[in-house]
Amino acid sequence: MTRALAWLEPPRPTPVEAVLPVQARLSGERYDGLLVDTPGGGLAPADLLVSPAGRAWSLRGAVPPGAALARRSAVWVHTGRLGPERADVVIDPARRLHAGAVVHRQRVEEADVVVLGGVPTTTPLRTAVDLLCFAEEEDAVAGTCALVLAGLAPALVHEALTRPGRRAPVRRGTALLTVAEDAARRRRP
Repeated sequence: MTRALAWLEPPRPTPVEAVLPVQARLSGERYDGLLVDTPGGGLAPADLLVSPAGRAWSLRGAVPPGAALARRSAVWVHTGRLGPERADVVIDPARRLHAGAVVHRQRVEEADVVVLGGVPTTTPLRTAVDLLCFAEEEDAVAGTCALVLAGLAPALVHEALTRPGRRAPVRRGTALLTVAEDAARRRRP
């Protein structure tokens, strides 16, 4: 088309770069797969959620200052599997906050947190250890299996669980790790 007729070209739509509240007028975009549900009840562009940084960014509103995404939310961020209904965050026990997320009070070392999409998130190793020690058995096995399938070495998880001086349910964690390893082995081609 020549520049003389450029005014006939339809305007380009602006891309959606935010997590939107669920609205009835967006049901067509949801039906077509352009917008997908995010934990917490929002909608985000489907292509935003293909990377860990995009998934973490979509949860940024649920993470209060000083907290980090953890447990099931961190599994979803790292692997794209097991999307939670509400965001899980971990925060130092000395801090007090009220948030719309599930809050877990635990010490978190700086080495246990990685920033993805501008949002602090527990590392895959820390996520697996927390799940194995503190989450419900079904969630612990499913989340750890997803992390192992995404590349987390079970030997590193076992080493972290049995590290001297660690105050955690080690027997439970190692038993569930064995179950998660077996599940991951069955799912690998």
